[in-house]
Amino acid sequence: MADPIGTAAHEPLRRLPWTSPEGTAEYAAPGEVDQIADRTEAHTINAARNDVAYALAMAQRPETSRAELCALIEKLAQAVREVASVAELRGERLNAPAAKALEAALRAALSQR
Repeated sequence: MADPIGTAAHEPLRRLPWTSPEGTAEYAAPGEVDQIADRTEAHTINAARNDVAYALAMAQRPETSRAELCALIEKLAQAVREVASVAELRGERLNAPAAKALEAALRAALSQR
């Protein structure tokens, strides 16, 4: 992924868990919308867990139709896509230079014990 314009000399921008109306990625400086983005990511994961529980319950019911099962599969595929996106976003943050520097400092401090 290419870095957003203007981030080379500064802390990288955070890619947000939503897109612009045009469907392009949106970015914000760290701290600007972190709580909203974190809650959006947590909601995405929680919704996927609920979708899984519902799909498993419906799959156990003999009266569930093929059309209902197909709709559930589509919903689960969307949930997997969204959770994978959250994982990618979190991976980007974990691999950011600031996160790597913090990790190195923590490892050094812990190795001195």
